[in-house]
Amino acid sequence: GTHPTCHPVTKRVRAMILEGKVGNLEHIDLNLPISHGLAGRTVCSKTGALMSLGVHGIAILRALTGEQPRVISATAHRSKENPAVDATMSCNLRTPSGAAAHIGCSISETSSGEPTMFTISGSEGMIRVKEWFTGQGKSSNEIALEQFAECGERSVERVDNPVNRDTFYFQWVGFVDEVREQERRQDMGLPWSYMRRTGPGDAVLNMSVIDAIYRSANMRPWPTTS
Repeated sequence: GTHPTCHPVTKRVRAMILEGKVGNLEHIDLNLPISHGLAGRTVCSKTGALMSLGVHGIAILRALTGEQPRVISATAHRSKENPAVDATMSCNLRTPSGAAAHIGCSISETSSGEPTMFTISGSEGMIRVKEWFTGQGKSSNEIALEQFAECGERSVERVDNPVNRDTFYFQWVGFVDEVREQERRQDMGLPWSYMRRTGPGDAVLNMSVIDAIYRSANMRPWPTTS
């Protein structure tokens, strides 16, 4: 269900990192406001910031780096309405290759008009992204690249998609591609059949980071039922 990893902007930023646009990857900062959650506060207030928003932040981080991060520290502020869940969550992580990362998420209504933002810093440049996953008339996504080497060039790319194509549209495209490829290979649904990091194992890896963040923030992880 981590649909933002299917979005064209996430894929483009991953390609830019692999192309060496920022040199050696050093730090990723992700900020996910309440507007990132398609269901809005109705659902987010019941599940909390990390489970409703941060779960996507972890997936984006893993998609951009291609690595499984470990949790360094995390701080939660509990909801006044429901102390069992977090109203905000801030966590620091590190990848096996040494890049640091910070993910912040909030279910505060004051952030409802803000886009999802992330900054990727490297030894030779920086990428700043403003991304509207929801569609809903907001479909202009901005990728600003600043390179430090030589003349210090700065460029801006825009990834514009029709307003009726939100992030779920691109998730469905990925799903269709996956089904067609597995049909072609005739090994439908086996754990090793998946073309990309989209299989059941990927969901487990994502949730293992979520559980580690809860523990680091002195909160109980959601119970495992099966």
